Amino acid sequence: MGTFFGRSSPYRLLAVFVLASLLMVILPAAALAAPAQSADTAPLAHGDWYVVQPGDTLSQIALRYGTTVSALMAANGLTNANHIYTGQKLKISGGSSGNCVAHHKVTRGQTLSGIAAWYGISAHSLAYANNITNYNHIYSGQSLCVPGWSAPAPAPAPAPSTGVWHWVTYGDTLSNIAWRYGTTTWAIMSANNLASANRILVGTKLWIPSGYAPPPPPPAGPKPTPPSPPAQVITGGPWTALYYNNKDLSGSPVDTRLDPKINFDWGTGSPSGAVNSDGFSVLWTSINSFDAATYRFTSTADDGVRVYVDGALVIDDWNIHPATEKSGEIALSTGSHTVQVRYFEDTGVASVYVRWAKK
Repeated sequence: MGTFFGRSSPYRLLAVFVLASLLMVILPAAALAAPAQSADTAPLAHGDWYVVQPGDTLSQIALRYGTTVSALMAANGLTNANHIYTGQKLKISGGSSGNCVAHHKVTRGQTLSGIAAWYGISAHSLAYANNITNYNHIYSGQSLCVPGWSAPAPAPAPAPSTGVWHWVTYGDTLSNIAWRYGTTTWAIMSANNLASANRILVGTKLWIPSGYAPPPPPPAGPKPTPPSPPAQVITGGPWTALYYNNKDLSGSPVDTRLDPKINFDWGTGSPSGAVNSDGFSVLWTSINSFDAATYRFTSTADDGVRVYVDGALVIDDWNIHPATEKSGEIALSTGSHTVQVRYFEDTGVASVYVRWAKK
């Protein structure tokens, strides 16, 4: 016995080697076997890197950080999307969290190309930074990551002896400013080294070379009543999500997870590696707190969607169509109520967005 466990025993070296080999095989599998974490407790990526936690899958990490499974695989040299392990360090690539230099809140009537032109970047760059595959799929209230943009340097102070300064305020346009001071848009652009007549920012100081003073302000009158603030949009959640590889929510789900909200634009892709890109369906369920009021529920989906509250059908849009907005109303009492959303994708582009607000 003393010889077997001695320092120079070849049997002891062999036992250590076998034990180390077994650990290398067992440990990677533990990441897939442990219970999944919710989005609220999952650790954040540090900079452009993320350390895999017990229960993580590549599709969950991609969803959490606004990127795709293929982008993560390419950035980390992975050949198997199902083979990640606890403690593995992944580079986050293709999402919108690491390269935002500004955030823009979409307002009614704005387009992706118009927002891109305002910030002096291409529509393609703006779409890529926000994982947008359909340039027409932006909506009022959406927050967009603006990549590679920085505020323009202030224009050098011109030397002419005649002229006035104007501070740009909300609602100003270069043509309106030129008309107000009796000059031309081109004259203001030349005096301030502006490359575009459509890009002036609130707070910018412009030199007006015409020499005209602005007209006197109108006489003071009663202050207009400010408009009522818009109703707060609520997306609920977290949502227990069951994904099926058929259009009628039948059989056993192929993927089960927690989605923080129902706001997806998969384009021609799929929700995860286990789900088909066409002909799939999803069942989301969430218990949410409500005040006593009438609520307006709204869905925007391509293709079919139904929304239930405590079993009552509020929105019924169960058919094949491009992204379409539908609404329904229901009066609720104070307390917790169960909201259920059913969705199916036929072929082509897939997207769904559900929210509600008090009337």
